[in-house]
Amino acid sequence: MPVVTVSSQYGAGARDVSRRLSRDLGLEYIDQTVLVDASRQLGRTVSEVAEKDERTDSLRARLGHFLQRALERSAAGGAIDPMLGSGNLELMLSQSYQELTDSGSGVVDDRAILATTSQIIESIAQRGNVVIIGRGSQMILRGIPDATHVQLVAEPEVALARVQEWEGIDEIAASRRIEEFNKGRAEFHRKFWQVDVWSPLHYDMVINTTHLTYVQAAQLVASVVEKKAAATV
Repeated sequence: MPVVTVSSQYGAGARDVSRRLSRDLGLEYIDQTVLVDASRQLGRTVSEVAEKDERTDSLRARLGHFLQRALERSAAGGAIDPMLGSGNLELMLSQSYQELTDSGSGVVDDRAILATTSQIIESIAQRGNVVIIGRGSQMILRGIPDATHVQLVAEPEVALARVQEWEGIDEIAASRRIEEFNKGRAEFHRKFWQVDVWSPLHYDMVINTTHLTYVQAAQLVASVVEKKAAATV
């Protein structure tokens, strides 16, 4: 049951590559948007899980269940106030890397952020067959021997052109967006794991998407995932 984490410089194509990979290997795709959406539906989806067979429930329902477990386990461990609730969880999950690392900007303290995020990612990974984008997932799941951790990078001018196209903004705004994201991501990892997020030692493979299509990049990842899975059988 493959578990893949995808980390990326902004503009390297993490979402496009991960979506293609999820289709090619039949994996479920999890990113920040998916988690935020699940947190909004938390109360309803938890009851849905209780009523359904685990094999047939929807991704959103299972994510609601995972998020509820994360809240309960973090609260039991004393990391967060049990009254954090789905509303504040949604706010925490929706924060950018920079907001999560800026002192005093979060809805809960650093210990709560790390504990709750870790519980969510670990719970999702336990089921397998998933590709998870960002949120420190490569660090949280680094102890899983058959997980595959991927880092995507791209030449600055290529990343710049992609961000301009994706977001419909000019070059100056795109450059600022890229700088803020990459800086925030680096600070997020330094703050919570004391690591250099750009070090290739945290990944099984680093792919430069400058001259590759997203399909080609996804195929490269898939080949490593399949070989790694075969080696652990």
